[in-house]
Amino acid sequence: MRINLGHIRAMGAALATLAASTAFAQSPDESFYKGKTINLVIGGTVGDGYDIYARLLGSYLTKHVPGNPRVIPQNLPGAGTLVAANYMYEVAPKDGTALGTVGGGTATGQLFKTPNFRIDPRRYNWIGSLNSEVGLVLAWHDQPFKKYQDILEREFVVGGGGPTSGTVIFPLVLNRVVGAKFKIIPGYKGTSDIALAMERGEVMGTGSYHYSSMIQSKPNWISEKQVVPLVQLSLIKHPLFPDVPNIPELAKTPEQAEILQLVFARQAMGRPFLLPPGASPEATRILRTAFNAILKDPEFLQETQKRKIDLTLPMTGEEIHALLDKLYATSPDVIEKAIAASDTGDLGKR
Repeated sequence: MRINLGHIRAMGAALATLAASTAFAQSPDESFYKGKTINLVIGGTVGDGYDIYARLLGSYLTKHVPGNPRVIPQNLPGAGTLVAANYMYEVAPKDGTALGTVGGGTATGQLFKTPNFRIDPRRYNWIGSLNSEVGLVLAWHDQPFKKYQDILEREFVVGGGGPTSGTVIFPLVLNRVVGAKFKIIPGYKGTSDIALAMERGEVMGTGSYHYSSMIQSKPNWISEKQVVPLVQLSLIKHPLFPDVPNIPELAKTPEQAEILQLVFARQAMGRPFLLPPGASPEATRILRTAFNAILKDPEFLQETQKRKIDLTLPMTGEEIHALLDKLYATSPDVIEKAIAASDTGDLGKR
């Protein structure tokens, strides 16, 4: 089963059209949220990417949700946003007053048998995602890596974070599935430390650096050609890098394509927002309508440009549900191979 994001977006568009026709027949009732408070549960720490995107969205929800409810951000970090994901799944009120944002990996946690993952992500009421993350494999400019083929032919030393980090998992998967030659030096605290190591010449590059993070912390890297993008770790291409191959272009066999697409599907859901299972249908409809309206708000778009916040290929709630349906139709054999490819128990394994 090959995931086609074009088909997913078409399915999502059809569902969105149906939802829109329903909304036209039943206009959102301002009394639903009037006088209420929406607690915006954020799976990251204050100041990280999830927090920045969530607080930005929250500041426009009051404007676009009928009844103009108060929106109060509440950080609930831990276990790579799993603490917040479990809270939204098991504890959060279902009346629309708790809106959460979690990592895109929540989409596939059940398939990958993530420890302490008690969630069927298909049961959430997905509101939408502000972007689709495009991770980049980057080589420092003075290293002998100028194209994707180079990392198939010679050892590429990259910095890595903890065992659950994309800077470790993603290059490992490419080693095991398509024969890349990453040598991962783990233990860096985060991408900022890896970036510093690249600049110092301690490592040749990185196996994953989200574009949305890079334009915040290293905005001149691309424009000044300090780094060379080798691969886009995404199911879609960022419009700034049309000639840099992405995940669907790396597979040599249909099975490899399925494994890679399952592993990297979480990238498509970069910054997702959700309501708990069983949430009020009225709240779901109202918040989806508001979310879609915010993405077209000129003031919002101007602010994201000014603050260099990436909105590449956002997803509607309907598109997220369509993607999950595709993912959960993957064969058990492919799922097991994807799990094995992602195992970080032996960083030297290729």
